[in-house]
Amino acid sequence: MAQYRLEVKAIKRSDGRSAVAAAAYRAAARLLDERLEMVFDYTGKGGVAFTGVMAPDDAPAALLERESLWNAAEAADRRADSRTAREVLISLPHELTDAQRHALVRAFVSESLVGRGMIADYGIHYPDAHGDERNHHAHILVTTRRVGPDGFGFKAREWDNPDAVKALRLEWEQIQNLHLRQHLGPEAPQVTSHSLGDQGHDAEPTIHLGPAASGMERRGEGSDRGDINRRIRTRNQERGQRPAQIRDLEDRLAAGRPRQAYPIDAVIREFETIHQTMIREREGWAREHARASSPVEVPSGRAVVAEVLGDALARRATASRRLDWTQERIERGRAQRQTLLRWIRNPARMIWAAHAELNALDRARAVQRRAEVELAVRENWLRSPAGRAYVASRLDPAKHAAADARREARTLERKIKRADRRIEAVARTRVKLLVARELGHDQMVAPTRMDLGGGQAVREVDRRVVDVVKAHAPLAQERALGKVMALVQGKIPGIGPDR
Repeated sequence: MAQYRLEVKAIKRSDGRSAVAAAAYRAAARLLDERLEMVFDYTGKGGVAFTGVMAPDDAPAALLERESLWNAAEAADRRADSRTAREVLISLPHELTDAQRHALVRAFVSESLVGRGMIADYGIHYPDAHGDERNHHAHILVTTRRVGPDGFGFKAREWDNPDAVKALRLEWEQIQNLHLRQHLGPEAPQVTSHSLGDQGHDAEPTIHLGPAASGMERRGEGSDRGDINRRIRTRNQERGQRPAQIRDLEDRLAAGRPRQAYPIDAVIREFETIHQTMIREREGWAREHARASSPVEVPSGRAVVAEVLGDALARRATASRRLDWTQERIERGRAQRQTLLRWIRNPARMIWAAHAELNALDRARAVQRRAEVELAVRENWLRSPAGRAYVASRLDPAKHAAADARREARTLERKIKRADRRIEAVARTRVKLLVARELGHDQMVAPTRMDLGGGQAVREVDRRVVDVVKAHAPLAQERALGKVMALVQGKIPGIGPDR
């Protein structure tokens, strides 16, 4: 079964990492890091199937050479905490050949990474000799800056948005499934980027072991992460057995209940009622799911701070503009007075005008100082325990509400999927009952209470009607089924042309 994996990690200087060193290790190459003045030689490392550098058409030719590429990427960032590269780690389907996996990686890199204006350096690795033989995977180093004819440009900031990683995961799912179908046919295994919870499964995901724990497990030594995964697998196995255990319990409880022969038309009507009830219940869950899936507005911390400071910031801006306007008005007035004889010849009038101007400036400056003080008071309050508590109180309920809505939506998705399976099972049994009637049967043994035992009663009637139909010749069964399907086509939800 093909496995899905796509992880995005940053190569950060603050972690003591170098993009040149990362490229050398993943390509099993020898590269000189000009910034660190160190040579990283991993030519003795095995297990690398294919490597390659892919870039946009207008990228400088020098950047297609691995050592030049990553030294240029390091030189483009000067900060000590810069992220000089990103690593995309993907699992490759073991069902494909080496050449097919290589073509898959190049198609993904071309469409999803190089197509966004970045250079990608990939290395396809074989499974570890002591690990899972299906673990074909690829390491793809991607530049954090877009590239053009003149070299590296601005950072691709959209990668800082988690939605960009979600989109990349979806693209990897789609292109991998396309290649699987192309090489293995329409029945090829398919992968999904959705989590187990999003898929409606109750299974608990295991955690990544990492190289240290994997090595310990291969040597037969227990590890903390391995113990966690073993406990998770045990719980998942118990979850997987629960449906069968519930069915067995229902069958045992129902074994002693009374049964009798009913007119087959009455049993058909009973199944029609059960079918319609299930459909209404499913539609109700679908409406609840649509409501729970609607986006819940969660304010950011920046938005709450802006709300607290908004009025004060606006008043300070208004006061600053008023002070600037007052100063400009006074300067214009002074320039005009210098050209008017009646002002020059009247010193008292000049003194009075100067006092008026000073008073206007004092008032404008006082308003600005009050606005500055008010803003400083609010900023200090936000930094205080009371301010931090207020921001947290605004954020937590919204975040909890969004998380509750997501959990409710996942629960409803699981209910809807189970309801779809039950509706389809009841629809098939309805068709079988109609076939039995077409074959001449006018009675059917069924429990006296169809609402007791839930799915057990449906399963029991289904088993009985299958035995009744099988008693007839195959040709008679086919003729009866053809007549029934011609009558019910499009009338029984869950029954279509392929049923």
